[in-house]
Amino acid sequence: MIELPTYDQVSELPLAHAGEVETSFIDENGHMNIGDYFRLTSHALWDDTRTAGISDSYIAERDLSMFTVEQHVRYLGEMRLGDRFTVHNRFIARSGKVVHAMAFLLDLEKQRLACTMEVSWVHVNMTTRSASDLPDDIAAGFDALVQQSTNLPWPAPVSGVMGVRS
Repeated sequence: MIELPTYDQVSELPLAHAGEVETSFIDENGHMNIGDYFRLTSHALWDDTRTAGISDSYIAERDLSMFTVEQHVRYLGEMRLGDRFTVHNRFIARSGKVVHAMAFLLDLEKQRLACTMEVSWVHVNMTTRSASDLPDDIAAGFDALVQQSTNLPWPAPVSGVMGVRS
């Protein structure tokens, strides 16, 4: 695995979501439940697919969407009640049918990286429920998101077991 980025490096990525650990996030161990780390990062990533054009109307009208096919989550720091956080996304690559991205959850209280989520999505025809090529407009939207990350001075800390395959 690649070395993790610093708090400052992740902070430079566009802000996808900000919040505070709420009472409902706390589990029996007195810290944020793993399900909430997952929910916050996965929803922040999905919200950014709207930037590429994957809106509710895209799904309804074009009968196309993205399905998650693989994820890798790393829990790096405990978050407690009232801790403030931000989520930042990085789109790594895309092929004709697959998009590879990461979300980073920052602990603002301790100024550290608390969680990473790496995801691979496949573009799907909702009628056939099978992989389908990204339309040109959506591909261009994802290309723009990937371009935002290509000149960063640090490599994405990918797991090495997923991503865009040829």
